[in-house]
Amino acid sequence: MAGISADDMRSYIKNFKMDNCSPHGSQGYQGVLLQLFGYTGHGKSCYINSCKFVVDDGSYHVYAKSSEGAPETMERHAFPLTETIKLVDNRGCVKLDKRETGEIYAQLGNFLPLDKPVEWRDTFEAMMENILQSEMEGESAFFIVPVFVYSVRQAIADQNFQDLKELLDKAKNITGIFPTIILTHGTHQNMANVKEKFRMMGGQNMFDLENYTKDDHLKVRGRHETNLRLLYEILQDVEFRMKAERDPVKDRINRKRFLYKFANERELEKQKEALENQIEYYRRELEVEKKKPWFKFW
Repeated sequence: MAGISADDMRSYIKNFKMDNCSPHGSQGYQGVLLQLFGYTGHGKSCYINSCKFVVDDGSYHVYAKSSEGAPETMERHAFPLTETIKLVDNRGCVKLDKRETGEIYAQLGNFLPLDKPVEWRDTFEAMMENILQSEMEGESAFFIVPVFVYSVRQAIADQNFQDLKELLDKAKNITGIFPTIILTHGTHQNMANVKEKFRMMGGQNMFDLENYTKDDHLKVRGRHETNLRLLYEILQDVEFRMKAERDPVKDRINRKRFLYKFANERELEKQKEALENQIEYYRRELEVEKKKPWFKFW
């Protein structure tokens, strides 16, 4: 980035404090949660390890276990990046159905407990139980930034476009911020096409990068600068938003209201689908009965 060096960005990240964001001070926020979400095996855990590597600027360590393709993260973990910033590794999704997206929204709203298994549950009662349980976690006063991680090795099919757009739009609704989009495997041939698809979905803050991995962590200036620039830009946006008066309690209430509405609508859809299936069953039974002869031979 022109005008600021990697060392300056690293210093800014390490010394970022909520108290220094605006004339209003921290406004009750304890820090920043970078809530990662996305498909299984697309690089969320690798990104966390890369962030720790470039910010600490020491030796590479595996903090978040990662695996290409197979699900490795089955729990919701928080990894401190600094005293103020935490990276949250969440269980990835596979199908983007109502059950999975409901849990993703609960993760983004910070309504799932840390270091406990994330189970795809699809009942209203289960989601409400998650919300009640989260009240005891003590993470409610964090400024939440949604970060969507997507591997460009996977082209975006037309039938998946609308599902992804809905996911990103609702992530914005629940957090108040359109997700920052991280495109991993940044040198892949699909990059231009995938980036254009996300731009059509409304994505503005997009970064393509190559994660460091356990087998590939030789320090490269470009990789370091790209990772630092991403974090720097996210925190610059947090600082910009903190200049307005905010209230973490109201933020959480709004997120809770969104989840109540989503869970209720999902429950009503399930009931409607069950009723329609039942009607269709009886309709077919009736058709079968109509085809039977009305008289019997004795």
